[in-house]
Amino acid sequence: MPGWPHPSISTGNVHVRAGPFGCALDVLLVSLTADVGEISALLASAGHRIVDTIIQRRDRPDSRTFVGRGKLDEVQARVDGGGIDAVVFNGELRPTMHYQLERDLGVECYDRLRVLLELFAQRASSREGKLQVELALLQYEVPLLREWIHEADVGERPGFMAGGELRVDAYYETVKRRIKKIRDELESIRRERAVRRSVRKERGYHLVALAGYANAGRSSLLNVLADERVLVDDRMFSTLSTTTRSLTGTRKRILLTDTIGFVDGVPFWMVEAFNATLEEILQADLVLLLVDVSDSEDEILRKVRLAARTLFPKVSADSVRPVLTKADLLPESQIAAKAQVLGESEFHRTPIAISTRTGRGLDELRDIIARAFAYPIEVHLVLAQDAEAGGKLHWLYEHTEVVSAVHTPDRIEVVVRCRPRDRETVERLGRVLLARTLE
Repeated sequence: MPGWPHPSISTGNVHVRAGPFGCALDVLLVSLTADVGEISALLASAGHRIVDTIIQRRDRPDSRTFVGRGKLDEVQARVDGGGIDAVVFNGELRPTMHYQLERDLGVECYDRLRVLLELFAQRASSREGKLQVELALLQYEVPLLREWIHEADVGERPGFMAGGELRVDAYYETVKRRIKKIRDELESIRRERAVRRSVRKERGYHLVALAGYANAGRSSLLNVLADERVLVDDRMFSTLSTTTRSLTGTRKRILLTDTIGFVDGVPFWMVEAFNATLEEILQADLVLLLVDVSDSEDEILRKVRLAARTLFPKVSADSVRPVLTKADLLPESQIAAKAQVLGESEFHRTPIAISTRTGRGLDELRDIIARAFAYPIEVHLVLAQDAEAGGKLHWLYEHTEVVSAVHTPDRIEVVVRCRPRDRETVERLGRVLLARTLE
């Protein structure tokens, strides 16, 4: 039986069972489906090597051992053959399953969530990201610990929480206090971000969120549209917290935000841990939903359905624009077929196909973003060249789109486009020559 406690990862004042986080492992992958592409990518991104794969096709996992008894014997034989540091199960292990499997197999057993959490722990760099990962880790580990305590006598595991039941109770209390402290800190971060969003809106900024499944190309697109050098990594979940930059090539005040990628099959508590980051998508004025065109049609539909479950009904379908990324990887006929699949999905909009490598579709995408925030009111007005002119011009540049400003010795002729709510204020600044609603 694997020893307990295992090497731990520090989470503030609490050390949770985490196995050898950050250590490259040789793993045996066990799956109930032949579709192991995503779990394989997750393991590779975490730095692990799959040395063998065992597949048992069945509709649902066995309630105690995930696979059937016969297949478990095959797993045991492979573990006994050596060269296996851990067994990874492509699914979710309930605490009872986890205990039973580690007891029977004698090696560390991970499930898909555990691999995700390890990957998150490796990627977290910001204060917010680290707090979110710590919260998710604690919520993952506590039920497992409870099961170990329930199933085995504490006294039979030397070194495990010496001191018995009182020590266990003290640990639970420590964990509960830590979880509350993390949630309070994340709530503070959420409130601060909400204040920043409010200030930006008042100053005329629009927020565009780059959303999509993990590794869909969000960071690459942010780099191109904002002329930045945000980390681009082919490994999954290189972005855990938000990154916000200004859209270049436009006079409009448009901010682009790169957020954590979607991933399928995670429980509510894990989504809840990352709410502060996901909120940036839900509060955006426009959501660019990025979809990797090189995925199969079935994969595209699976990922789009996950996006729909994540976004709706908190986000209006009208504010979501699907974008097919990596268009340089496929011929036109296949791109057209994928575009049709996406256009007939829950979002019911024909996507634009882009490539950050070749530049395809990027100018069109910029136009789409700019048109989404076109101000519908155009006002031509004259400002007197007096002591208040500078302040009035500053306000116009802060709150409207200034199309032109012509200075003469005695006046300033200005053409601006503004939001309906700002029209009255704009017209009070000077003498109006023309005001119209644009088509």
